[in-house]
Amino acid sequence: MALLHYHLLSFFFLTIASELGLALHSQDLLSLFSFKASVDPLNTSLYTWEGSNPCSGLWVGVKCYQGRVASIYLDDASLVGSATPLFGLSQLQVLSLRWNALSGSLPHLTNLTNPRLRHLFLSHNQLDGTLNISLPSLLSLQIEHNDFSGGLEGLQLPSVEDFNASANRLAGEISGGLSKFPSSAFNGNPALCGSPLPSCSKISHLSDAANTSPSPAPTVVSTCSSRSLSKLGLTALLSVSIGDMVVIAMALAIVAGMYTWFKRRFSMPRNAAAGARGLELHHGFAEEKEETDSRLVIFEGGEDMRMDSLLKASAEVLGKGISGSTYKAVLEDGIMVAVKRLSGVQFPSHSKAFNQRMHLIGRLRHSHVVSLRAYCNAHEEKLLVYDYMPNGSLHSLLQSNRGRNLDWRSRKQILMGVAHGLNFIHTFPARPPLVHASIKPSNILIDEHGNAGISECSIMCFATNFQCQSLPPHASTLFPQGMNAAAASTWHGYRAPELSVGKGKATQESDVYSFGMVLLEVVTGKEIDDGECGGQMMGMVKIGMMCTAECPDERPKMSEVLRMMGEFL
Repeated sequence: MALLHYHLLSFFFLTIASELGLALHSQDLLSLFSFKASVDPLNTSLYTWEGSNPCSGLWVGVKCYQGRVASIYLDDASLVGSATPLFGLSQLQVLSLRWNALSGSLPHLTNLTNPRLRHLFLSHNQLDGTLNISLPSLLSLQIEHNDFSGGLEGLQLPSVEDFNASANRLAGEISGGLSKFPSSAFNGNPALCGSPLPSCSKISHLSDAANTSPSPAPTVVSTCSSRSLSKLGLTALLSVSIGDMVVIAMALAIVAGMYTWFKRRFSMPRNAAAGARGLELHHGFAEEKEETDSRLVIFEGGEDMRMDSLLKASAEVLGKGISGSTYKAVLEDGIMVAVKRLSGVQFPSHSKAFNQRMHLIGRLRHSHVVSLRAYCNAHEEKLLVYDYMPNGSLHSLLQSNRGRNLDWRSRKQILMGVAHGLNFIHTFPARPPLVHASIKPSNILIDEHGNAGISECSIMCFATNFQCQSLPPHASTLFPQGMNAAAASTWHGYRAPELSVGKGKATQESDVYSFGMVLLEVVTGKEIDDGECGGQMMGMVKIGMMCTAECPDERPKMSEVLRMMGEFL
C-alpha cells in the first residue's frame, strides 16, 4: 500500500510539474505572438513565427534554454510598433532590437519582471518616455538614437559594463556608476551634465549668464523692395570712417597671411594620413556643385571634425593595400579616427559620381557597418574618415597565431555581425541597390567588444578597370572593362567567378559569394571540440556552400542567409 501511495504521489507531482512547464511555455508563446501582432501585422519579417513551439529552432531570432525563450536577436528587421510584450518573457537573457522603428515607452524593468536579463540592445529606434530600469545583473544597455527623456536617476545598474544613451533628450545630472563611461555614451543630450560631461554648476552658471545678458534683436527676413533701400541716407552708408576701413583691411591681411603660413607649416606629406592641404569645410547633404569637390564633407557624427585638426593629428600607419593606405589619426580632443588615403593610381577619377556615392555611403548608420564620418575629393587627394576600430581586421585576427585566439563564440559573433551589416547595405533604400564590391577579411573590422563592422562600402566601384552594377554606365565605364591584375590580387579567394579578369560587374550576388568564402574561412579555421559546436559548424558550412554556388542566380539573398544562420546558431 505504501508503495502504491508513493507511485501515486510521484505521478501527481510529475503531472503538476508538466502542467506548470506547459503553462510557462504558453506564457512565452503568448508574449511572442503579442509582440508579432504589434510589430509585424503583415507577417513579412516574422513569418517563421508559426506553430506552438518557439524553441523548435525554426523561429528566426529566437533562442531557448531548457524549453524557455532565453535570447531574441531581431536587429534591422523592419519592425514597427511596441516592444513591451517581450518584457513578459521572464527567462529572457538577451534582447537585441537595434535598427528598427519601434516606438512607445519601456515598462518598469525590475528583478521581479526580468530577473535574468543581462543584455538589452535597443539603439536606433523611436522609443520615448522615461527610463526606469532596476536590474542589478544587467551587463549591457544600449539605447542610443532614440527619444528618451527625463533623468538617469531611474537607472539602477550596478553591474553594467557596456552603456550608451547618446542622442536622446535626457536631462539632469550623471551620477553614480554611470559616470565611469566616456562622454561619447552621453553626447547628443544637451541637458545632461556631470562627469564625464561638464559639471552641472558650470552649465548652470553659463545658463544664468545667458539669461541675464541682453537678448539680441531677432533676425527678420526682409520682404522690402529695393525702393525701400533708398530711404537710407547717404550719411548712414558712409558711417564707417576711413580709419575703420583701414584697420579692417589690415586685420584681413594679417589673417590671410597667418592662414597661408598655417597651411605651409602644418601640411602633412603626401603619404600622411591627411594629405589634403587647406581644404575648406563643407557640411554634408548640400546640393552637389562643382566647387564642393575640393572641400571636406562632413556627415553625422563628424560635426566637430575640422581640417586643421586632421592636419595636426599624429598619424600611425595601420595598413597598405591596392586601394591605398590607412592611418590611425588622433585628433586634438583625443578622438581617434581611421583615415583612408585612396591611391591616385587606382582612383584617378575626380567625378561627381564619386561625390554622389559618398553622400549616400555617409548616410549608412548600422552597428555592423563602419561609419563614414567625412571625406574629401580634391584633385590631389581622396581621403575617407571612418570610425576607428581598435581590434583591427578579421584578416589580422585570423593570421595571428593561426586564429587560435578566436573561440567559436567569437567567430559566430563576427559572422552574424557581418551578415547583418551586409544585409543592411543590400536592403538600404537606394536606387539602384547598393553593392559593397569588396567583402574580404581585411575590410571586416572588429571593435572593442568583439563586434564586426564592414568597411569601405562601394569604394572599389570607382577603382581603375573595375565596374559595379549599382552605378550608372557613365560612372563605371570610365576605364576599360575588367579588373587589372593588381586589383584582382586583393580579391584572391574571395571574388566571385563571374568577376574574373575581363568579365562582369560586381553585384549583390557577387557580394554573397564573397561573404560565403569569408564564412568558410572563419568556420573551417576552428577545430571542432564538442557536439553542439560541431553541429553548428556543419550548418554554417552548408550555408557557405550555398553562398558560393557558381551560378549567381542560385545564391541566396543576404536576408535568407541571416534567417538560415539564425536557425543553426
